[in-house]
Amino acid sequence: MLRHFFTRQFLGFLAAGGFAALFHWLSRIFLSLWLPFPWAVAIAYFFGMTVAFVLNSIFVFPNSIRPRVLQARDFALVNLAFLPVVWVASIYLNDLLKSLGVARHSEEIAHGFAISLPLLGTFLIYKFIAFKGKPNEQ
Repeated sequence: MLRHFFTRQFLGFLAAGGFAALFHWLSRIFLSLWLPFPWAVAIAYFFGMTVAFVLNSIFVFPNSIRPRVLQARDFALVNLAFLPVVWVASIYLNDLLKSLGVARHSEEIAHGFAISLPLLGTFLIYKFIAFKGKPNEQ
């Protein structure tokens, strides 16, 4: 299983995911101008998820044998399953940082760390389920 992480495809996933995570993170900062932190995290998650789907489908898993609508459905289901992880981690890490005296940028640090939590698991789920490729590409 580890061999899947030492591939060009995984590097592409890191690049696409990194860009989507940055978009997610920046969206949350922008949304926090009007919304409480927990709401901003949840809404920004969907912005990042949309960018991640587009980039992954075009650049990381372009040879998927599955119809685009099934890719989108399964991608959304996977990401919805990880939404509580990112949301709860963001809130609790923010609270933890504040209790430790980190007053400046605690939301940015907590949210940035929480976004990275699903990284390895989502790659494998995307590869073998959402964007399943031809048998010789697995």
